[in-house]
Amino acid sequence: MKENKFIKNIVFSFGGQIVVMVLGIIIPRIMITSYGSDVNGIVSTVTQIFSYMALLEAGISQAARNALYKHIANKDKDGISYVVSLSRRYFRRVTIVYGIGVMLLSSITPVILKSNVDKMTIFFIVFWEGLSGVISFYFIETDIALLTADGRGYINNGINVVNKTISYVVKIVMAYFGMNIALLQFVYFFITIIKVVYYRGYVNKEYPWLRYDTAQKTAKLPDRNAYIVTEIAWTIFSSTDMIVLSTFVSTQLASVYSIYNLVFANINNLLSTVFYGINYLLGQTYHENIERYEKIHDTFNSLFFGSMTVLMCITYILIIPFIKLYTNGVTDVDYINQELPLLFCLVQLFSWSRYVTGALSSIAGYAKRVSYISLIEAITNITLSVVLVHKYSIVGVLIATVVALPLKVLYLTWLSDKKILNRSFYKTFAILGTNAALFVGTVIAKEHIGIEPTTYGQFVVDGIILTFIYLIFGGVLNTIANPDVFTFVRKKLKKA
Repeated sequence: MKENKFIKNIVFSFGGQIVVMVLGIIIPRIMITSYGSDVNGIVSTVTQIFSYMALLEAGISQAARNALYKHIANKDKDGISYVVSLSRRYFRRVTIVYGIGVMLLSSITPVILKSNVDKMTIFFIVFWEGLSGVISFYFIETDIALLTADGRGYINNGINVVNKTISYVVKIVMAYFGMNIALLQFVYFFITIIKVVYYRGYVNKEYPWLRYDTAQKTAKLPDRNAYIVTEIAWTIFSSTDMIVLSTFVSTQLASVYSIYNLVFANINNLLSTVFYGINYLLGQTYHENIERYEKIHDTFNSLFFGSMTVLMCITYILIIPFIKLYTNGVTDVDYINQELPLLFCLVQLFSWSRYVTGALSSIAGYAKRVSYISLIEAITNITLSVVLVHKYSIVGVLIATVVALPLKVLYLTWLSDKKILNRSFYKTFAILGTNAALFVGTVIAKEHIGIEPTTYGQFVVDGIILTFIYLIFGGVLNTIANPDVFTFVRKKLKKA
């Protein structure tokens, strides 16, 4: 059963995200050409604003997943029901506050954004986007946490792919006919209702024994307060840039940021969807066998940080040619900036160097300690962003992010290796250092590579060639740094 879930999660996560990524790249191009950079900047900024609103659920999902791992590993149905009923109660409490927040944001956002779009349109963009969140909070967030912890992330991914595909297709059609942008957000809200109906039906069918009244009214999710701090800090950290640009500079410049971020966010989502799809292996194995966990820990580090390094090497070479093709014919703002690729790549590499160690810190019960570091990181990022944006614009907010990231990377590495696993740093540094050397080599060699595709067809061919080359180099280097990764992959392929 575990192997079956593992394969399904890989296939659905990777394949589904490819579909979402392709459609997600098409949409902003249509938005820019149909509605202009101003509207695209507004939609991107509103999306980030609601990532702040999602802080109301801060810590509930993560605390629920970590509490569920042990009960699922022990097949304890009563324990599972207890955690599910507790998290559901939390979610429904915050839904009321979320709804009030939606109304306030709908009223305030049209006033504070520097945009030429009429205020009523901005109001409805915010309103319908927020109402989708209200519905999700109340009905299905607990279901999503349960399925993820139980290794059924492929269900979440499948629903997400269908949901986004329908949303994107409808948006493409409506944008083609020039319909009001606020109406596009309403369609997304309607599709969210359909998603809720499916989730409820699936969980009721697969978990008929679940009880939602087993948790006492005074019960609390373990470490939820620590996760609240961490979630707030991470959201501030990851969602500051476009809001700072929209507030202090312009929504047009936020649009420029959003197009570069679109590429890197899609790559990040591609890999993170796979990671969170099989992350249950870390949680359940830790509670079953710590020695076996250690090997999976290092293997995940090699697989995911190595994969992100390969992707960043390829992206660093091809990002500017892609932006030139993507924004061809758009004249209301200049989208070409040679300084941005390196900074965006560094943000992803620093972030992914701590994914596995971050997961371990949560599973092992060190969420409170990590929350303090997360808070320092967020404060550093937002302070530097506000200071640097006035002089360096987009480059300034990215420099702020890059400067803030290393502290938590070093802390989580120390916490995982020394405090939790009681071992040396050798294996972790070997994995991180090997991949860092590959990226540095790419930066140095880029000027001599001379790849400048001028058509989408040529771009695809160059991308395939580079991917093949870097997969070989990356695979060989990571196998040398951590031979266990080859054994793990070989076993999984045999069982597939």
